[in-house]
Amino acid sequence: MFLDMTLKRNEELVRTATLLHRNGDIPANTYVLDLDRIEENVQALSRSASEHGITLYYMTKQIGRSPFIGQIIEQNGIDKAVGVDIDEATMLKSGGCKIGNLGHLVQPSKSQWKYVLEELQPEVVTLFSYERAQQLSHVALELGRRQDIILRVIKPSDQVFPGQFGGFLLDELNDEIERLITLPGIRIIGITSFPVFQLNEEKNGMAFTSNIQTLHRAKTILEQHNLEVRQVNAPSATSCHTMPLLKESGVTHGEPGHAITGTTPLHAYREDLAEVPSMVYVSEISHMDQDFAYTIAGGFYARGNMESALYGSDETALLTQRTNTALVSPENIDYYGALEKKGNMHVGDTVVYAFRTQIFVTRAHVAFVRGVRTSNPEVVYFQKRGL
Repeated sequence: MFLDMTLKRNEELVRTATLLHRNGDIPANTYVLDLDRIEENVQALSRSASEHGITLYYMTKQIGRSPFIGQIIEQNGIDKAVGVDIDEATMLKSGGCKIGNLGHLVQPSKSQWKYVLEELQPEVVTLFSYERAQQLSHVALELGRRQDIILRVIKPSDQVFPGQFGGFLLDELNDEIERLITLPGIRIIGITSFPVFQLNEEKNGMAFTSNIQTLHRAKTILEQHNLEVRQVNAPSATSCHTMPLLKESGVTHGEPGHAITGTTPLHAYREDLAEVPSMVYVSEISHMDQDFAYTIAGGFYARGNMESALYGSDETALLTQRTNTALVSPENIDYYGALEKKGNMHVGDTVVYAFRTQIFVTRAHVAFVRGVRTSNPEVVYFQKRGL
């Protein structure tokens, strides 16, 4: 999906990833991330957010959710993370990262609220239901605290991805707020939804989903209850390109994830975007049959939209040798990927892919590299079997 644009905008990363694999510095099944470019991407995001009055929570699940990269992001201008689930928040917090938003998309379990408040100390907690609010309020009171929360609000016609259902129904929000404001351990300060953007039909920009209208209506309902709405959080494809759109629509908070590596859907089609593609996946040819060359896997993602890959025995040859990929079935474990076999392929050849991924759900290693644009690139952090 991102192979052509990565070659156009960051060919040095492809060369570096190949060289590191050929030299034995990284194994097959490794995502290679250009740390220098990532820092520049984060700085661009931070500047754009400041210009448009948007507060950002950074997301790391796409790139392995390690505190190493969390600290790098914080040092370059985005102060706090969004913990998509409590495990991500725990991992980031263990390395000294600060948690901004917890609970969107995965709610902590009822036994974890004390740990959330005492150890993770999120700025806000996203809640999907009154029952979870009761649990959180009870524990907060026991600890002598009052936790700020934001509500995930949905309506039946909104766009919601499979496996991500849930939230306060917009038509029932009035009654739900009446119940929620009786809970003394929580304070409602905002609303959220996901996703608020999708790639437009022309593939040259991002368009709002109907979820943004739900947020507008939910904000009005909160204000009718005399609640101060400090957060209108609208994640999905948060980038320098979408920041002005968020501002115009009254959004206060965004959560960049793929933009940090220059891999939102729009980055596959436009080379004028501020963020530069900064991630590739490296494998090697394990064996072949009459039709296919099979590559060592563990890092493929069912929604990656792979179309082709580069292969070769050195970084110069690899840049000009391309073949089509065979589909990775989501019904089976990705022990191997498959490439259309070419006559000049050899077992042990390096293979470089660039596709949309979520590293935390894979079995891949992660290598953060500095000096991609120099003659002496170096792996500065290696995360074995990205979690």
